[in-house]
Amino acid sequence: MPEVPRRSSAPEANRAASPPAPVRVELPDLGIDVAVRPVGVDSGGGMELFDDPSLAAWYRWGPAPGSGAGSTVIAAHVDSLEYDVLPFARLKDAAPGTAVIVTDAAGTRHTYAVESLEVVEKTAVDWDAAFDRSGSPRLTLVTCGGAFDYDARTYLSNVVAIAVPT
Repeated sequence: MPEVPRRSSAPEANRAASPPAPVRVELPDLGIDVAVRPVGVDSGGGMELFDDPSLAAWYRWGPAPGSGAGSTVIAAHVDSLEYDVLPFARLKDAAPGTAVIVTDAAGTRHTYAVESLEVVEKTAVDWDAAFDRSGSPRLTLVTCGGAFDYDARTYLSNVVAIAVPT
């Protein structure tokens, strides 16, 4: 993943209180129900992901569910050699209108509906839009997909679902 926006350098005292962090993401119609934990950036400047593929990652320096603007980004692995196919593998089947529920640390359930879904070559993903902190509130779900490069041991594309609050 390319470099993602980092935390603002503004003093903590000058910032408004942030909404609670997400702790769970569900797409009930697809059987996706995954715990979510906060992450930052990895050593290469991209969004971190957990070695434990049963966890989804929320980019903590961006908006949280309930924020007044911007894209809440949650990403997870699609599969693993050790754990086989994982729940986010079914994200590719999220048709427009598919319900998404994100529960935050305060227990509030934020409901969304998938607006769009694309399988995009990794080099062509619009990461600026995915990590945008402005505009209408929305949820961006990301996993790997498309063809798999067995020599490089990586997927060549990302599945990117955009969901809007309902």
